[in-house]
Amino acid sequence: MSTVNVERVANALNVQPRRVQQLVKEGMPREKRGEYDPVKCMLWYIRYLQAQISRLSPNVDLEGGEIDNERKERIGLLRADRELRELELARERGEFMSLTDIEKIMTDLVVMTRARILTVASRVAPQLVGEDRVVIEARLDKALKEALSALANCNQNGNVEGTARIQLTASLANDSETES
Repeated sequence: MSTVNVERVANALNVQPRRVQQLVKEGMPREKRGEYDPVKCMLWYIRYLQAQISRLSPNVDLEGGEIDNERKERIGLLRADRELRELELARERGEFMSLTDIEKIMTDLVVMTRARILTVASRVAPQLVGEDRVVIEARLDKALKEALSALANCNQNGNVEGTARIQLTASLANDSETES
């Protein structure tokens, strides 16, 4: 391989000729005084720069591109912190409900559903005495749809609104009288 002078090596490495001389003192290969093999110099300089980067930034492994565990943990912590802040912001905007609130709403809905369904028989039975099958089915269907309609009129807080509340209260009162 042909050799080149210090200016050409300096130009290839993007450094000053004086820096090339300093690199020679640090171990960069040279053929003779003032003559350098450009390929050997480039390979040595690449390894030299990699060593400098590793020394200055111990969190980076240039071989595999992996970052150390401490940095991974910091990144995970930052992500968790960001997610927590996003949840808090959603709660402040009213876009988020706590699990406790949802459980209460669902419990109230289940209790109301049970109460409405259990009252259908006691409410409709007296009207069905002596009726034929078609009328019985129609009145039961109507009563069940009314019960479901009352439940459909629940607001977001799980409270029964308007006439549905009055009907539910009356139904619950009828249930307690029937059970006594």
